[in-house]
Amino acid sequence: LAMQEVVSRGYFAVRTGAIVERPLNTGNPGIIDYAAIARTDFMDIFLSAKCRFFVVDTAGIYALPLVFRRPVVSVNIIPLEHAPLYSENRIFMPKKLWLCNEKRFMTFREMLESGIGRFYKTEQYETQGIDIIDNTPEEITALVVEMDKRINGSWETSDADEKLQKRFQSLFTTRGLKGELSLSRIGTEFLRQNKGLLE
Repeated sequence: LAMQEVVSRGYFAVRTGAIVERPLNTGNPGIIDYAAIARTDFMDIFLSAKCRFFVVDTAGIYALPLVFRRPVVSVNIIPLEHAPLYSENRIFMPKKLWLCNEKRFMTFREMLESGIGRFYKTEQYETQGIDIIDNTPEEITALVVEMDKRINGSWETSDADEKLQKRFQSLFTTRGLKGELSLSRIGTEFLRQNKGLLE
């Protein structure tokens, strides 16, 4: 969905990655499955240096566009304490954690205060009765649109959005985890739709 949105905005969407499960067959000439048909080490570096922005998760190639100071959209961030809070030109969105017994999502504060915000292994979450919820295609698309609008100068924020950002940042600064967070932003639409996670 996000790739289709990118193409509708006049770009090519290039899928990267050294190992892919299966080829993309979208039928959209603007979506290039470079990872499956033409990947080379040199082109990984070239694309990372020349892209308008790069969409990544928490593994693999994400470091390359950062080296070249390209804008980066980070999705499915986990664990929360290792969210990219210092990076300029980077917006991100964490995974949500579902408490199976209580049938509700954990708040960000609960993740940080319990230590679950530092869990790296699937088994740790399973032991605590937690399901890890990936970002949806719609959430990822909204974050991609936000980045594109920020780059081209058409993004508009509101006082309410800025208050949500500050509430999120305060969860880290009050615990002494990250210090100054002014360079980083969590996805605006994600916060709008998940205000309860800030409680």
